[in-house]
Amino acid sequence: MKTTTDSLNLALLPPEMREQIEAHKAECLELYRAALDLASRIYLQRRDKGKRWRMWAERELAAHPELEKEARAKLNRLMKGAGSDHGHSD
Repeated sequence: MKTTTDSLNLALLPPEMREQIEAHKAECLELYRAALDLASRIYLQRRDKGKRWRMWAERELAAHPELEKEARAKLNRLMKGAGSDHGHSD
């Protein structure tokens, strides 16, 4: 039985298993970066879309279900940081 203090030494795994782990990590990182990119694009284009930007943003997020959860979280963080410029117009 493993305990929480046990650790997995990747160097002890067979090369095929290490390659699978590395491939999975790379795939996860690529999805994460794509989600950040999607959130940033939505955030930067929100003013260009006018009053209906939220509906547009929802469509953009829904079009990428594999990225939606992470992109939505990032977009929410960006919007919280933009809270001070709600009254400003560009």
